[in-house]
Amino acid sequence: MAQQVAAGNLDARLLPTTQDEVGQLTHAFNIMAENLQDKIRALTTEQSRSSSILDHMADGVLVIDRDGVVQMLNPAAARILDVTPEAALGSTFSPLVRHHRLIELWLRCQRTQEEQQDAVETDHGKGTFLQVIITPQKTPSAPGYLVIVQDLTRIRHLETIRRDFVSNVSHELRTPLASLSALVESLQDGALEDPAMAQRFLSHMERELTAMTQIVEELLELSRIESNRAPFFMQSTSPETLMRTPAERMMPQAERAGLTLEVEYPESLPPVLADAERIQRVITNLLHNAIKFTPAGGRVTLLARRENEDRVVIAVRDTGVGIAPEEQARIFERFYKADHARSSSGTGLGLAIAKHIVQAHRGQIWVESVEGRGSTFYFSLPVAKL
Repeated sequence: MAQQVAAGNLDARLLPTTQDEVGQLTHAFNIMAENLQDKIRALTTEQSRSSSILDHMADGVLVIDRDGVVQMLNPAAARILDVTPEAALGSTFSPLVRHHRLIELWLRCQRTQEEQQDAVETDHGKGTFLQVIITPQKTPSAPGYLVIVQDLTRIRHLETIRRDFVSNVSHELRTPLASLSALVESLQDGALEDPAMAQRFLSHMERELTAMTQIVEELLELSRIESNRAPFFMQSTSPETLMRTPAERMMPQAERAGLTLEVEYPESLPPVLADAERIQRVITNLLHNAIKFTPAGGRVTLLARRENEDRVVIAVRDTGVGIAPEEQARIFERFYKADHARSSSGTGLGLAIAKHIVQAHRGQIWVESVEGRGSTFYFSLPVAKL
């Protein structure tokens, strides 16, 4: 019986046959086995709970011994460090992290026996930004170190976006504000006494106020769309209806710029599910950009085609200056302007708004461009189901 318990069979029990000391000893042995079984069950449950927590944590957790050999790591640590658990277990910390600042952090913790923390952008070619905390474990029975690895890449990216956003808003508002300040000073310095000059200055002030109002209105519109607070009135609409109004509106501007504006689409196009007013705004913005960046004598074409049974694609093609390959990935970011557009008017929000409007329709928007030869902006819309 004792051998069975020692072998792990805690269900085994002795049957007391007497009431003497042997019987009492048998009863005590059974109680001891039951208590031992309960404690093992509790420990197993706790271990299972701890393993489940570690397996589902977003942060990486490693346990390394006093020599830096990895004893345990959770799936998040393997993912963040881009290693397999099989390769990591039994290896040392230094080749695992592959970054001199993290190795120095580990050595400093080993030397001082105090918690160390650092944040670094790793050299893995992915631009990953990590925060690592190493804490010495001073338990006599199992001395070693607990390593917490936090992937802050997304937070860092959002912080960069926030910083760029504030910088861009400040820049876009600074120009009209500076102009208004100069105009007000000129009026105060005596320009009011010259009615013609005063009127000219007031016209300039009105233009600058209009520019600032446009920035604020477009920011509010973008915020409403991004936060799903902008109402979209989806209905079955023909692509021809969506294209006709923007083309007619932009035709005089194209003619003044010495451009040919054409509209091409097959008559067999099915209706799409769209908020007509917002999609017409997208098309107008794309046409405006195409006209602005196409030299006189060029051509701008608004066209549509059926991509498949579920999608219709609308595109604006121009023979303009084109967009450099390295700028195409960022062209839909708010306030971003390609090099050739930096000196031109505009808030830099039009394509960002267009992107979110198209995405709200469950469509996609993209660009194909060859620098010096022109660009084509495409976006897709879902076919309306009858």
